[in-house]
Amino acid sequence: MGKFIARLPDRRSILGVYATAVFLVYSWTLFASFWKVPSWLFFLNISEILSVYAYSFVIDFAESLTLLFLVLLVGMLLPRRWWNAKFTTMGAVWIAVLMGSIMIRLYTNRTPDGWEEFIYTQWAWWGPSLLLGLTLSFIFSHVSWLRKWLENLVDRLIVFLYLYLPLTVLSVIVVLARIIF
Repeated sequence: MGKFIARLPDRRSILGVYATAVFLVYSWTLFASFWKVPSWLFFLNISEILSVYAYSFVIDFAESLTLLFLVLLVGMLLPRRWWNAKFTTMGAVWIAVLMGSIMIRLYTNRTPDGWEEFIYTQWAWWGPSLLLGLTLSFIFSHVSWLRKWLENLVDRLIVFLYLYLPLTVLSVIVVLARIIF
């Protein structure tokens, strides 16, 4: 176990990559749901709408932790010089590509009518996404001004942790209260 912990990048890098995941996952949830709120007002009261967001934030917390653990797992499996030296850059690029691909895929396939096509075209979608991730990883890791720009952006995304994590704690309390009572 000590070998694995020794292979982890520094705490600031992990926090920056986690902030990237949190920003993308939570912001996507808010973006995808805001257009539904006016229709929800016809059949849900405010407390029920807030409960929907509480459940969403708990799921978003789990998703963002999963993304972080996936990136950390890749970092532990690959040679240290490939990944951990540029963990912030590589992690942010891969999370952005993964979440960007998911967002675009879900946004373009919003109706249940095309679910068969959605299922059967997974390889056609994720193959180019993988190539995009590899290309962007190479570019961002070898062009120093792009790497510095991305690392500065990731540092600024840490601010969103101060917003989304307290909302998540409140959401966990609301979800537990709804389950217990």
